[in-house]
Amino acid sequence: MTAPALKRSRYTLQARQETGVYLHNTFTGRGGFYPHRALDLLKRAQPDPGDPLTAQLRRDGHLIGSDTDELGRAQQQQLTAFFRDDVLHLILFSTEQCNFRCTYCYEKFLHGRMRPEVVEGVKQLVSRRAPGLKLLSISWFGGEPLHAHDIVQDLSDHFTALSAEHGFKYMAHATTNGHYLTPELAPQLIESGLRDFQITLDGPQAVHDQTRKLQGGGGTFDTIWRNLLFLRASDLDFTCTLRINFSPDNYARTPEFITQLGDTFGHDPRFQLHTHPVGRWGGEQDDLLNVYSQDDGFDLAIPLYEHARTCGLSMRHANLNPFGSTCYAARGNSFAVRTSGQVVKCTVALDDERNHVGQLHADGTLQLDQARLLPWVRDNALTDSTCQSCAIRPSCHGAACPLEKMDHGRQPCPDVKRNFKKFLPLMHGPAHPLTELEVLQ
Repeated sequence: MTAPALKRSRYTLQARQETGVYLHNTFTGRGGFYPHRALDLLKRAQPDPGDPLTAQLRRDGHLIGSDTDELGRAQQQQLTAFFRDDVLHLILFSTEQCNFRCTYCYEKFLHGRMRPEVVEGVKQLVSRRAPGLKLLSISWFGGEPLHAHDIVQDLSDHFTALSAEHGFKYMAHATTNGHYLTPELAPQLIESGLRDFQITLDGPQAVHDQTRKLQGGGGTFDTIWRNLLFLRASDLDFTCTLRINFSPDNYARTPEFITQLGDTFGHDPRFQLHTHPVGRWGGEQDDLLNVYSQDDGFDLAIPLYEHARTCGLSMRHANLNPFGSTCYAARGNSFAVRTSGQVVKCTVALDDERNHVGQLHADGTLQLDQARLLPWVRDNALTDSTCQSCAIRPSCHGAACPLEKMDHGRQPCPDVKRNFKKFLPLMHGPAHPLTELEVLQ
């Protein structure tokens, strides 16, 4: 019997090294470090099906049947995920106040806690949808969401109870400054299903306390660090992204701080690292900020991740995996609910009228303005010629930033596209080729 003809996947990326080659498939999200001969197998029309390496390349999606319609599969992957009604993602503002005043913050702090009728509306919305859900994903935002931790706890308990009753998966994340994530509160939140956190530290104490200050003045590093040490010492089930916002003002000291983070949290899989260049995001102090250009900032993040890996810290955001570079605002099943009940798509352009797409009512009804909603969820990856031929299309589906597309009329590409060869080693670890035994497994 003749072996089926195979071809290299259009979505397989490669980065050659002296001892082998990194491969990553953006449609399957699988890859690793392979022997050099893997490239020869990818070029053959009929590689030996009995070769263990051929079998591994097929499992990872790098080799596929020659008659496979990959573009059609990517389009279906996109449409299914973006608009499926058994998934609901809500970004909830428990409060739009914050106890910090960070130098680069863009928020205005004009609104307070989530109104009682909005809390009830969120409960009713999720209760209505619960029987048909497979996944409820909640992202807590603010302000500082734990500044109103009683609302977070109340709604979390409601979501957990509905998940147990209806059998859907419940996941929750909080973007928090870490000040309130105390030994008293953290276990309660984790017990109620909030198990994923992002906490920002901008460097060692002397550096951090210059950019992330308390509302009335004073440093914040010590309190955050104590809370993180508690989490590390605990056996609690959580994940925590340690974020560093860097600029020309703190970049020189960032590697030494990553070393400190590695000494303290390295090799604990619950902690990962994310770095991001400071930008002019619309805050009152934008004109005073010292920032890198977008391209330079992204390039400077790579050596930080390379150093972090040597310190036992992994990179949290795998932007080359399926949907890894897709903005939540482009999904038809994702909405942000502000404390007034106003529904928006983007958590950055809060004062932009185009972003005000609806209102949540106390009975759980989402009243949406379809004309304002459409530009956010309309995705040109289905027709754009560049997206059609792009190898990283499954990671962004042409939806890296709908706001940029609306502002500038061009299809946005994720930053990782320019430097994917440098990111593959960071995603897949040290350069040790797969052994034949590992391939067989």
